[in-house]
Amino acid sequence: MEMNCESCGMPMKKPEDHGAGNETLKYCKYCAPDGNLRSREVIREGWISALMNMEDITRKEAEKKVDEVMPQMPAWKEK
Repeated sequence: MEMNCESCGMPMKKPEDHGAGNETLKYCKYCAPDGNLRSREVIREGWISALMNMEDITRKEAEKKVDEVMPQMPAWKEK
């Protein structure tokens, strides 16, 4: 079953897309490589870098996008 990472939104189509290759995990291989969710700061930095590369945008533009979307993700929603 395909699902999206609850931390960054990445589609997880195959078992190896999930953290630790575990299909029951809600987080992708980048957010939880060993099965444990990385810190918000580490995920934010990785997400910024990925956006800069994928969309060829500046760091400031990537930070703005990440800071708008990240708080909406289930893993980072304010309680």
